[in-house]
Amino acid sequence: MPAHARAWVYKTARDLSQAEQKLVHERGAAFTSSWAAHGAALDACVDVLYDRFVVIAVDEEQADASGCSIDKSVGFIKHLEHDLNLMLTDRMVVVYEGVRGIASCRLQDLPDLLKEGVITADTIMFDDLVGTVGELNERFRVPLRSSWMQRFL
Repeated sequence: MPAHARAWVYKTARDLSQAEQKLVHERGAAFTSSWAAHGAALDACVDVLYDRFVVIAVDEEQADASGCSIDKSVGFIKHLEHDLNLMLTDRMVVVYEGVRGIASCRLQDLPDLLKEGVITADTIMFDDLVGTVGELNERFRVPLRSSWMQRFL
């Protein structure tokens, strides 16, 4: 997808298994092959990043993703949540690179993890608030001090 493509990032508190990732890719391909806005096909894809993030991207140069088509993408995510028995829409999950790899915590636990030194200003955080593929490539992985979570420092 080009840098200007719109992106939505959904995260899970645990790694997705290879079988789960395969399911996401298969269901994502089926979803995007029929995804349309006002009858116009959308040029879109679904991918899994870092074993934790499901990303939907759409190049809106051909057709804009409108309210109804965005609702359909949320429905797709909700079906994935049900079929995989996990949450992808929990905004209180924070994902970061820990000493043993990618880890997660609840947002309300972040201040305590900072006090304990488990997370520092230099800890790489995953900023799922990016809105385009370009932002995903440039600022998805950033030190905590450069993220929206810097307010906890």
